Amino acid sequence: MSRFYVPSLFLTFFISNTLVNAQVAEDTLKARSLQEVTINAFESKANPLTTTATVALLTPRTFERFSSYTWANAVNTVPGVKMEERSPGSYRFSVRGSLIRSPFGVRNVKFYWNGIPFTDASGNTPLNSLDYSAVQSMEVIKGPGSSIYGAGTGGVVLLQSHTDNALLNRVEQSVSVGKYGFQSRNTTVQVGDISLQYGHSEQDGYRNHSAMARDALRFTSSSKIGEGTLSLLGMYSDLYYQTPGGINLAQYQTNPKLARQPTPTLPGSEAQQAAIYTKMALLGGNYVLPLSDSWTQSTALYLTYTDFANPFISNYEKRDENGIGGRNIWQNRSQFGDVKTNWTSGFEWQYGKSAQRNYDNIGGAPDKQQTVEDLRTTNLSVFSQLEATFFTDLTLSAGVSYNTFKYKYERFFPLPYNKDQKNFDGIFVPRFALNKVFAKNWAVTASYSGGFSPPTLQEVRPSAGGFRKDLEAERGKNAEIGIRRVGTRISGEVSLYQFGLRQSIVRRTNEAGAEYFINAGKTKQRGLEWTVAYDIINSSDSPLMLKLWNAGTWTRYTFENLKQADVDLSGKLIPGVPRFSQTTGLDMLFKYGFSLFATYQSGDSFYLNDANTIKNSAYNQYIGRASWKKSWGGHFYSELSVSAEKVKADIYSLGYDINAFGNRFYNAAPKNNLWAGVKVGWEWRKSNR
Repeated sequence: MSRFYVPSLFLTFFISNTLVNAQVAEDTLKARSLQEVTINAFESKANPLTTTATVALLTPRTFERFSSYTWANAVNTVPGVKMEERSPGSYRFSVRGSLIRSPFGVRNVKFYWNGIPFTDASGNTPLNSLDYSAVQSMEVIKGPGSSIYGAGTGGVVLLQSHTDNALLNRVEQSVSVGKYGFQSRNTTVQVGDISLQYGHSEQDGYRNHSAMARDALRFTSSSKIGEGTLSLLGMYSDLYYQTPGGINLAQYQTNPKLARQPTPTLPGSEAQQAAIYTKMALLGGNYVLPLSDSWTQSTALYLTYTDFANPFISNYEKRDENGIGGRNIWQNRSQFGDVKTNWTSGFEWQYGKSAQRNYDNIGGAPDKQQTVEDLRTTNLSVFSQLEATFFTDLTLSAGVSYNTFKYKYERFFPLPYNKDQKNFDGIFVPRFALNKVFAKNWAVTASYSGGFSPPTLQEVRPSAGGFRKDLEAERGKNAEIGIRRVGTRISGEVSLYQFGLRQSIVRRTNEAGAEYFINAGKTKQRGLEWTVAYDIINSSDSPLMLKLWNAGTWTRYTFENLKQADVDLSGKLIPGVPRFSQTTGLDMLFKYGFSLFATYQSGDSFYLNDANTIKNSAYNQYIGRASWKKSWGGHFYSELSVSAEKVKADIYSLGYDINAFGNRFYNAAPKNNLWAGVKVGWEWRKSNR
């Protein structure tokens, strides 16, 4: 079915655009709307039509379509991007297959929050420590961003927390409840450009042993200091969630709610009280200083502390981690005749220390010590990029970075004492791109970029301990071409890419479930992505505003030159990546504050192991949300909302354990869900005094 759906969608898209392109009035409105959206990818500060990158924007409207407890459904509307939640609180975030190496969390994707590095020195990103309401928008750069953002072959995500209006003060409280014991509370106090937010969420979970609770505090401010602007960001999070673990097919068919079951040699997740305990604090600042009409300098600095504990099946892991780092950028914007230039140069430096201890796990309590190890991580990226725009419609961009990465390892127990290190030095990574605007609201973009990704701390030092000095950095090359249209009625983009990865790092598990990692040859990743949105009714005078949109992905990701023992897996499809997936939505905005959002998502089945012998089930997901916003006079406002979700699938999971030992692939998720929420607030305008 999907074989015919995709070409027909493209045909409809381009025929519709050709007809609408003749509307001169639309082009005038389009030019005005473009000025309201800025793409910050690769420090370009371009509009959606002239950017040289393939970028997806997740705005407050995108998040408004879905329930208010997770980003996952909103993120999964972006072609090529996948966010998973194997159990409540256990997030995974993938851009174009970057999770092929990931046991959990975020790998191979670099995150920044308000311009401050949020991915730590060792490549880990504590995304699950954030409260859902802490971030108002995301900008997802698809493909390697190493030419200006350092390590990572999957992509870059720019998070933004901002006040709605710095001229307003407000106090806001929201409460949400849902099935499976879900509840959340969120309090926001804003005084001008200073915002303080507290969020609490908890739930019992669908499966046995899958409860979670999180308390998170976020502080942001933006103030004029001299000629520049200082933005501050602070965050503290206390997160706890149980880890039920994967089960096999027979167990899933018997009872999908089961946690990982005991074996004759190992206890199960419930007996061992398997869980994650994370307390994290972050303090950062970003100072932007205009030096002249053409020169600007920005400096971002941060400090982090993490207290992490993980009682697991085979051990009890304890980590205390400290991080420090920063990013400095010099930017020059000039014009020479008809040529506008944007030259960006700078560096990013990060350092982290992780003190790691492993103990025997006796029913969720640490016992006899197994290992005592310290790891120190240092990385440096120096970059420069020149972007030039000719005749207002042709933009060329060229950039390169020089990167170093170092691990220092010490083992204090078991004896004898051991000291070692692994260096990844002198890695040059280029990026070249162009964008050509034509017919006023169309553009063609092409790019070639490189990427590199050293093993993360959790890969060089797996959960059972030790130092995997043999792991090499992944190296990737991405070639991409796309066409986009930006208009007031119809907008869309189609991108075709091919990404090749060498020394790809993949996960393996032993009988105890402890993971380890190996370099597994090459991969070839080909994909086609598209988005299209049609504003059927978009007049502010109409009692209804109506938008229809669709986004989708077709992929063929294969291993190249990969062997497991004597078995040649070359040409096999990479597990965990569906060949086809799509999302279709209808947004209905009525007068008097009523909104209805309907979303349909489907995905093909995919393989769960490298040998391509076991598949999951295809799925169809239906999501609906209704809300009513109302202002009661000049100060008080409220919002009521209800969300529902229904899934049709033989087996449904929000995240599979790929290549799991004993075929324990399955982390069951509920096939229906329901949430309701209420928000109230009081706002008043700042005094001009």
